[in-house]
Amino acid sequence: LQGIPIEDDGMEVLGQGLVGNQSLRSLYLDDGITVTSAGWVAFSTALCDTSSVNSTYLSNHTICDIWNEDDEDRPIPPQDISLHLQLNRENPQHAARCKILMSHKHLDMAPLLHWGLKFLPLAVAWFERAKPCTALTIYDEDPDLRSPDLRRRVLDESDEAFESRALSAVYEFVRGMPMEVMKSRNELALAAAYDEKIARIEEESKLALEQRDRKNLQLEEEIARLKGENERLSGIVEVVRKSVGD
Repeated sequence: LQGIPIEDDGMEVLGQGLVGNQSLRSLYLDDGITVTSAGWVAFSTALCDTSSVNSTYLSNHTICDIWNEDDEDRPIPPQDISLHLQLNRENPQHAARCKILMSHKHLDMAPLLHWGLKFLPLAVAWFERAKPCTALTIYDEDPDLRSPDLRRRVLDESDEAFESRALSAVYEFVRGMPMEVMKSRNELALAAAYDEKIARIEEESKLALEQRDRKNLQLEEEIARLKGENERLSGIVEVVRKSVGD
């Protein structure tokens, strides 16, 4: 798009076109564009729409560059746009989750309650997959500060604060459906009782089988003994019979 004098309206149109786009990675704008804060806001919204968690998730996480890196006269966009572009470029697999965590300090669980408790493991798994965001770093978008020693963390949040957010979200989720929790608790208790009963029956059956096997073994031993005794007596009878015959 070099040579095209884009202004605020043009940036807004570009921003709308980027929403949902998952293929465009570079967009080379002319270094002579005249864009005010209003135009940058429209473009920033395309990269990270903070109106809701779902809107942030559906923002553009693909585009990485909007300038030719070899152009030394290129203007520096607002810091939030630079941050989002860097996230898309350096950490595309974490970009959406990082943007959500940065833009929404409190994750509202209410829209998820209609899914019931079956969604709770998915929520917990989401936080597990988002945990790397606490360790990611980026450069400050300032030519005088851009050096390997001056990277800063994407998410200015300690591991403890992140864990607290995760626990708060889970607590809010559980608190939002107390009856479901109690129902599940009762179901788990009932299942545990059945498991205990089944285990007891299996143990009794195992003991009965072992007792039967012992009795069978004793019976086989007794039969063998009697068979041996019978053979011994038969031998004695035969000897006596021969003696009488002689």
